[in-house]
Amino acid sequence: MITMAKMMYDMYIKPRLGEKGQDMVEYALMLAIIVGIGWLIYQQSGIAKNINAVFTNAGSLMNEANNAKTN
Repeated sequence: MITMAKMMYDMYIKPRLGEKGQDMVEYALMLAIIVGIGWLIYQQSGIAKNINAVFTNAGSLMNEANNAKTN
């Protein structure tokens, strides 16, 4: 009886449902783990100050270039 149920599942239900949902869940979990590790590194290393300094310097250089162009 069990083999008959498995055979019917394999023939009728499995081809329609497939395993698409399983792959999406696995990818979502991997993405969550990678984002979590990146967030921990970002918080613990104090890299936020360095990133802010880079963008501040870039902004001031752009302003200087714009002022030099207009003068």
